[in-house]
Amino acid sequence: MSLNRTISWTAATRDMRNDRTFVAPAANLAERIAREEARKEGIRLYSEAKAALAVAKSRPLFSALGYDRSAIMVLANAIAREECAAVLGRSHRALIGAAMKQAWAMARAARLAAAH
Repeated sequence: MSLNRTISWTAATRDMRNDRTFVAPAANLAERIAREEARKEGIRLYSEAKAALAVAKSRPLFSALGYDRSAIMVLANAIAREECAAVLGRSHRALIGAAMKQAWAMARAARLAAAH
């Protein structure tokens, strides 16, 4: 057995080129139509989520009696919905957790701003 190894650079680069992922173009008209419909649906969901977020932000998050937990939860749901429509790959649990933290921070900031 030889201690020296010979490498065929032509074969190595050919193998590396073949290992790359190949993204195939749309196979037919039906697939292109389905992709376009999915894109439009995503845009519609995102715009609906943005509108719901604007409505939720308009509600007061606190009163003289304390924090309005219902308004905070509505705001957190709207934030999570907007994030879910904008970003793929995150679980609902992670989204709602981050949204709750953000909603409570907004409520505290609004209460502090009103106090001063």
